[in-house]
Amino acid sequence: MNFDRVRLSNFKPYGDADLRLTEGVTVIHGLNGSGKSSLLEACFFALYGSTALDGTLDDVITNGEEETEVELWFTHDGASYHIERRLRAYDGRIDHQCTLEATDGSDVTRDGSRSVREFVTELLRMDAEAFVNCAYVRQGEVNELINASPRERQDTIDDLLQLGKLEEYRERAGDARLGVEDVRNAKRAVLEDKEAQIDEKAEKDLHDRLNALEGKRAEVTDEIERYENQREQAKNTREEAEETLATHEEKRSELESVNAEIDEIETAIREAERKRDERREEISEARERIDEIESRVGERLDSTGLDAATDAAIADRREALD
Repeated sequence: MNFDRVRLSNFKPYGDADLRLTEGVTVIHGLNGSGKSSLLEACFFALYGSTALDGTLDDVITNGEEETEVELWFTHDGASYHIERRLRAYDGRIDHQCTLEATDGSDVTRDGSRSVREFVTELLRMDAEAFVNCAYVRQGEVNELINASPRERQDTIDDLLQLGKLEEYRERAGDARLGVEDVRNAKRAVLEDKEAQIDEKAEKDLHDRLNALEGKRAEVTDEIERYENQREQAKNTREEAEETLATHEEKRSELESVNAEIDEIETAIREAERKRDERREEISEARERIDEIESRVGERLDSTGLDAATDAAIADRREALD
């Protein structure tokens, strides 16, 4: 990766600094305590946050100030990014804000110190300790390297690059590989045993299926013979059915004739019932007139005193109507 630009505001000895790094080698020199290490530490802090600091967040804010800001522009694997971190001290606490965004037109964004740190760790495939050890040799370590024996120099370099951890991981991977090999062999033995059981069961199932099929074939043969007998019986009864069908047709013709006669009779009955109803209405009306006449006659009898002969004549008339 390449650092393209770093801008500082109230970060340790830097009140306001803006450094642009062009292609080639950049050399930063100065007296001890002039801020060379602080400039690198600001870059590490921009990438990984507080995990890349030698001290605490309180230590990076310039004395007498309440806020500090670090911005870093860098390029990695052809993509460009910009990280901005802001610290603000109040009531004995530090408010830490951090954002990351791509500057090459892609939609990569992260918000929050932890989210940015995780993204950078995954992007560079190194955590803060590994990155700092690979990119930075602290004061005094150079002299140790110069004055050390070859063995001591190798140990120091291994510690800086964390090669000891790499060797530890390699040993763990080897142990894990042996463990996986043992598990694989055990699983393979189990698999072979299961395959043998499957073959044995499959062979047994074949014999069982053969016996079942033989029994089913005998059943099917019996059914065929029964169907043959039924077919012969059906041939014999087909002629009887044809004769019955002819008789059925004759009876159907007779039934149609009878139905026609029934329809005529029903029509005549309905006509007779209609006339009967008419006669009943006429009788009802006649009775009503008789009742009216009787009522009038009664009144006259009461007034004129008619004899019993008249009453008998009226009774005869009523009987005739009934």
